[in-house]
Amino acid sequence: MQCVARRFILLLSLTLLMMQATAADRISPSTAQDLQYGEVLYYYYQDDWFNSIVRLQIAKTQERLPNHADEAELLLGGLDLSYGLRNLASTIFERLLTNEHADEQIRNRAWFYLAKISYQRGDTVNALQALSRVSGDMTRTTRVEVSQLHSLLLLQLGQNDAAIEVLEASKDNNVWSPYLAYNLGVAYIRNGQLERGAKELDTLGELSGRSEELRLLRDKANLALGYSYLQGGAAQQSREILERVRLEGPLSNKALLGAGWANAEADEFGHALVPWSELGRRNATDPAVQEALLAVPYAMTRMNLHGRAVQQYNDVIDTLFDEKDKLNESIDAIRNGELLETLQGQDPRTGSGWLQELTMDSQSPALRYQVALMATHEFQEAVKNYRDLSILRNNLQTWATNIDAYDDMLSAREHRFADKQPAAERALRSEDRETIEQRHRQLRVRLAQVEGANDPVGLADTSEAEQWNKLEDIKVKLSGLPVNPDTDTLRERQARVEGALYWQLSSQYKPRLWQVKRQLSQVADLLDESTRVLQSLNSARITTPSGFDAFNQRIDTNRMLIKALLERTELVYLVQGELIEQLAMNELEQQKKRLDSYIVQARFSLAQTLDSALYPGKDGVQ
Repeated sequence: MQCVARRFILLLSLTLLMMQATAADRISPSTAQDLQYGEVLYYYYQDDWFNSIVRLQIAKTQERLPNHADEAELLLGGLDLSYGLRNLASTIFERLLTNEHADEQIRNRAWFYLAKISYQRGDTVNALQALSRVSGDMTRTTRVEVSQLHSLLLLQLGQNDAAIEVLEASKDNNVWSPYLAYNLGVAYIRNGQLERGAKELDTLGELSGRSEELRLLRDKANLALGYSYLQGGAAQQSREILERVRLEGPLSNKALLGAGWANAEADEFGHALVPWSELGRRNATDPAVQEALLAVPYAMTRMNLHGRAVQQYNDVIDTLFDEKDKLNESIDAIRNGELLETLQGQDPRTGSGWLQELTMDSQSPALRYQVALMATHEFQEAVKNYRDLSILRNNLQTWATNIDAYDDMLSAREHRFADKQPAAERALRSEDRETIEQRHRQLRVRLAQVEGANDPVGLADTSEAEQWNKLEDIKVKLSGLPVNPDTDTLRERQARVEGALYWQLSSQYKPRLWQVKRQLSQVADLLDESTRVLQSLNSARITTPSGFDAFNQRIDTNRMLIKALLERTELVYLVQGELIEQLAMNELEQQKKRLDSYIVQARFSLAQTLDSALYPGKDGVQ
């Protein structure tokens, strides 16, 4: 029994806080100076990364990001990386690094993402090489992330001294975070410097934080430190540290189990029964609870309570067999598709917490062991990919339906073109424009003559022209009359009226000349515009019918492309669903094996306990 606990202690003492490989590693884009980039950021901050990528690609194609070209590339690479498109993301980051004009912060961010891609691929050497290129100007967030990834890589390689050096340098440069403190504590412990590691983890263990993330980190630090003390034989210190872990937190079961073993190490088995008994009343799907069920009768045996231990062992064996039956029931439920049905019933737009939003106390056999499933990174990644495929499939299904609307739109345009075509043909055949052009030329010639002769009468209006013509007729008639006082009076009156009219026309000559010139110029502009319109109309008359054919072909091509992509997505979606089911069943099969091992241990311990009860003089379970 103690051997099982020792293995668990060793496992926890090497626990590392891994970085999340999602778009949650925010690039923290700057304030948008381009409208289209603002739209991209709107979807980005809504965690709607698919639409953010679509808008970003459109804006790039239309060259609408003059103020955010490099930053947009960096954002696109990060979004592609969040979808697991490592090759595509790597190409984008490498392209940024070849741009000599790229901002140093963006170049550092690109090197960091290249390092992360190598890290995710298991290529530790290239990841370290990429991180070595990060230097100079960078944001505090980038410095923290670089230190975090650098320390993780070194710890993976077993280079604990180098990891400590990186983390201590970060602390000296005031680039610090609780996660770096956690890594530093683990690095010291792995390096055999328990006291220094305990100091770092102990500081984290007393961390006051309002967010669930910080509270979980505090529990994790206390758990790692408590088990480190337990492994080192410091039972009292281990118990005190483990008691800091929240009783209702996600790590409480492991803390209660460790606290019980800390008491057992001090031979205080009565005290060990307190946390173990509490743990034994919890959900038996948790391996820590199952181990506690075995630890309780073990402690009773060490207290010479053989009768109670025998009864407890029998109850444990029954419980473990019941749990095994439930595991079989859950495996059958998953095999029958209940897990996928539940996942499909969730909103795929809820982000990385899709699986976590499942009801924790569900009576569904397929969800009974979801906590254990969620603990595996491989299963969570599989569910994330399933969610992404669900979003893509829904999008393609929407387009498969909506593309028919383009047929309707094109048909409506064809009908409208057919309706307008007769009027267009009449406009192209009309001779009115030639008549207007001819009249315009005549007026320009006439105006030139008037201006050349400086003739104000030439710009008289209709009424004034009639008056002038009447006066000229009168003048002609008076010239044929004999000269006498009466005719002289008439000639004087005619000359006076004619002079007054001429003075009036002369005073308005300049404004009228300017006005006529302006009007003729406007007419010329309108004639030029009509020429362009007619040319455009003639071009449209010729090219539009062929354009309808091109649009029809483009719609048909895209319809076929959508269909092909949808079929491919459906296939991958099914395969991914099968993978999720297989991962889930594999995990539950592993739990069955562990239960079989516990059942064997329980039966063997029961036999030992019965032997000790029947033959008190013999050595009991030690």
